[in-house]
Amino acid sequence: MKNYLLILLLLPFLLKSQTLPQIFVHTDRGAYFPGDTVWFKAYVMNEGLLDAGSHNLYLNMGNGDGVIQKRSVLLLKNGMAAGYLFVPRQGIANNLFLNAYTTAMAARPELYYIKTIPLIPKSTTAPSAASALFQDNEIQLETYPIGGSFIAGVENELLIKSYLQGGKGVSTSGRITDSAGTLSMPFHTDSAGYTRIKINPEPNTAYQVFWTRADGIDETRSALDISYVSSKVMIQDMGSDSIRIIVQSNMAANYELEARINYRQLFSSPVDFSIAGQKNIYLKRSDLEQGILQVFLRGHAGTLLGRSAHLLGSPSEVFLTPEVVFNQNSMEEKGRNSFTIALSGEKTSYLSIAITDIDMPVDTIDNIVGDVYLKPFLNNNSNNLKQYLSNKDKLEDIFQNDVKLIDFAELDRLPVVKDSILFLRGQIQMRKNEWTKFYARYQKLIFDVKKSKSGQRGASFGYKKPGDKQMVYTEVIPDAKGWFSIPRLTFYDSLETRFSQIYRDLKFDEYKISYHFSDVTPSERLYIPAKAEQGIHSGVINNHRYYYGADYYIDNKGMRHIREVPVYRSKQQKRLDALEEKYTSHAFKGKAKFVFDPHSEEQIIKRSMSLQQYLQEKIRRPTYGSIFLNERLISQSSEVNLLLESDMSQIIYVKYYDYFRFHDFGGQATLVYQLTPSEIDSDFGKRIDEQIVSGYLGGGKFQNKVYNQTLARLVSDYDYRPTLYWNPDVQLQQKEQPVIFYNNSRAKGYWITIQGVTQSGKLVFYQKRYPN
Repeated sequence: MKNYLLILLLLPFLLKSQTLPQIFVHTDRGAYFPGDTVWFKAYVMNEGLLDAGSHNLYLNMGNGDGVIQKRSVLLLKNGMAAGYLFVPRQGIANNLFLNAYTTAMAARPELYYIKTIPLIPKSTTAPSAASALFQDNEIQLETYPIGGSFIAGVENELLIKSYLQGGKGVSTSGRITDSAGTLSMPFHTDSAGYTRIKINPEPNTAYQVFWTRADGIDETRSALDISYVSSKVMIQDMGSDSIRIIVQSNMAANYELEARINYRQLFSSPVDFSIAGQKNIYLKRSDLEQGILQVFLRGHAGTLLGRSAHLLGSPSEVFLTPEVVFNQNSMEEKGRNSFTIALSGEKTSYLSIAITDIDMPVDTIDNIVGDVYLKPFLNNNSNNLKQYLSNKDKLEDIFQNDVKLIDFAELDRLPVVKDSILFLRGQIQMRKNEWTKFYARYQKLIFDVKKSKSGQRGASFGYKKPGDKQMVYTEVIPDAKGWFSIPRLTFYDSLETRFSQIYRDLKFDEYKISYHFSDVTPSERLYIPAKAEQGIHSGVINNHRYYYGADYYIDNKGMRHIREVPVYRSKQQKRLDALEEKYTSHAFKGKAKFVFDPHSEEQIIKRSMSLQQYLQEKIRRPTYGSIFLNERLISQSSEVNLLLESDMSQIIYVKYYDYFRFHDFGGQATLVYQLTPSEIDSDFGKRIDEQIVSGYLGGGKFQNKVYNQTLARLVSDYDYRPTLYWNPDVQLQQKEQPVIFYNNSRAKGYWITIQGVTQSGKLVFYQKRYPN
């Protein structure tokens, strides 16, 4: 057959279409205990670069039943964000799962990034030898025609894969023969179990494959399954910065050829055959971003006749490996280690570095290359992508059999969504259809107020960020559906809010506020892989050196150690601590018999109440004792009576002591803290809704342990840290950067994992065990 050179595309790109990002989440470890903290760094890529156009990354965490236990939103900066999540102690089995998605992907759960977080069970023991996978010596053999099928009369390339029953690749020898006995084509697979040969099969001819068992004596035989087609498409890396798309046909026909990189359409073009043959399209590699190149060959009616996929660049070219040079490598308990990291040829690189105890599992730490460029396009996400990336033939294996059939035409029709920074919105909600009637009354009051030119038109909305001493108040005006917004109110972690009823005449209408920090409808359930894809090999997380208890663990020396656990304080306790810090001086600080925060109590929010009524209800004693107002003892009865008659809207904090000592005073006492006139909310006593709402997930900071003095190492407690070092914000710029970390008390060794993206869009991956 003659070969025809069709066209050389140097690609200024022919088409611009809908693009969707790829996501990767790097966690500090490969497995966690219940109650642990998961530290992570998220990377979002689009069209080969960090995605500067996406501002929001939605992150849901839940269990294998699909129940979402935590919803978060991260604010992306240049396509990256770091944060942390707490692993629940209860309500989980073996694994937790993460869903991560951007605004553009929100309506398509099948596009979400899914990450499994394996959990180390409450007690772990070393896996027994009997539980290991049985590997017999029977060699299995599979053959895959490159391009998916054979074309008769044309030279075809055949991929041959040999492996043991357990799946491990193994070298073997064999031959392919025809039924007439005129052909005997030998082959030999490499140590990974792969080889390629060229074969030109003829119709109406049967072919057989023979290969030897592991003992090299007996042969196994099977029929070579040949499925003939009239046309197919293939991709070939030609080297020298050239990619060749090959279209073969054994008949005169008209086809449509489409090419895509990741989700982006590269081109769609007719390919016409006046006679049977082969046509080639060459693409300039330097004009293509990194990722999966897929080509689709369709007939005149749009029927898919063939497709092929190829990872642009060989596995060794797909990612950069940073240079790690140790200056100090200690095997001492709590010893100091230091190394430098460098990445030649790149102006700027954005990396995250995790260093973990040598016995903590790392097999479950995903590879950024596999997660960004392979996982979104494969049917089976349980593939060991790191293993495939180490061998080009293994990549061809999964591209031949496991590439997901995606409806790209439907994705192209997705509306382009502008992703903007989020701000807080709220909606007033009432029972049944009461809002419509309420809004009509509200509009009438607005009309009357406009005529009288007095009063306010909206509601009072107050907010206070953690650490702020006073709330900021503003007026908000709801629309006909009860929605209101607070422009530019963007915040991290949490926000205390207070919404006061509209107009005194409407103050007794029951309502609540539903707050929203997103335009994206929240997912009702977690999107998780099929059960078969969730499995983590028991040998990965069963580790005899770590026994887990609810509040302690036992190390390999048999010593019991209390685990570090986060301490959660209730919302009420946080507020009481804040009031104590703000209003009390040194002499008046300390634990009281009763402590009250009246402005957080529903009965005070809903209706007016005097201080005397409040104390009678709250302090069940015959007398309140002496009263201190703002830490001044009130001695005159007239002043005491005046204070007791004051409205609780003026009282911010109350403490009661059965016995209180201050200078010459000693005895029963009530401490009352009163707001200044400028601090008093004039709307207090109406119906008020107070809530704490969540904003962007805060980044937090991992505290890397430092033992910079010998004494600190000697007198400090036993150090059991599974994560020895975590830094999600490493920025490398054309020079080496030092990293310093300290061993735990075990000092058996560690794993170093480095992942990230360069400014030019190249991925970075490094993982090594020390000592090796």
